[in-house]
Amino acid sequence: MPNNELTGEPALWAGLVASAVQLIAAFWLPLADAQVAGINAVVLAAAGIWVAFTTKATDNGGSIKAAILGLVQAGVSLAVTFGWEVTPEKTATLMTFIGLAVSVFIRQTSRPKSAYGLAA
Repeated sequence: MPNNELTGEPALWAGLVASAVQLIAAFWLPLADAQVAGINAVVLAAAGIWVAFTTKATDNGGSIKAAILGLVQAGVSLAVTFGWEVTPEKTATLMTFIGLAVSVFIRQTSRPKSAYGLAA
């Protein structure tokens, strides 16, 4: 893993971005509290994906699926906050599709390795 500032404290960087969004909303953009919260939720979910990808070696990639689904959920919530009108049925269909797509493209090892590190 490269040694740079972003690898050290992703929570601090996410907090900085969240504070910047709040600062922009307070002084320049007329955003409602719910909109700011939605933007911050997406920022935190994106940070979760970054952490999942940088730590995938320790859990064999299992956390990446949950992080991507969390980002999609946050994105749908943000879209609804900004006026996207979608039924619960369509939201459930979207989340099911995303979950299956993530499972197809990001897979964990499903069989144990042999004693010599080769698949049996």
